[in-house]
Amino acid sequence: METEKLYEITAYTENQVGLLSSIAGIFTRRSLNIEKLLVYPSTVEGIHKFKILTRSTEHLIRAVVLQIEKKVDVVKAFYQVNDERSAREIRIVQEFLEERERAHGQDDIK
Repeated sequence: METEKLYEITAYTENQVGLLSSIAGIFTRRSLNIEKLLVYPSTVEGIHKFKILTRSTEHLIRAVVLQIEKKVDVVKAFYQVNDERSAREIRIVQEFLEERERAHGQDDIK
């Protein structure tokens, strides 16, 4: 049986009304308690950063992160054991935004 650990979920999102409620609903449906929640502007203009601390198994956390990423206004979501830190988050989000910019630029050409 998988043991529970304290996980930190980070989600980069566009600033849209109702997104916090939508994300909280994902936790409610899985009976997960949010231990800590921070929401603030990221270093990327127009993108906000959610940091959510919760105790669960890795299997369930993976499912939660995938569900969060399915939301239209979510750019990217990650999870990590609370005592680990990911230095590559900003680079990954920047790459995603650059790809999206290129894709939108190509749509305009057609």
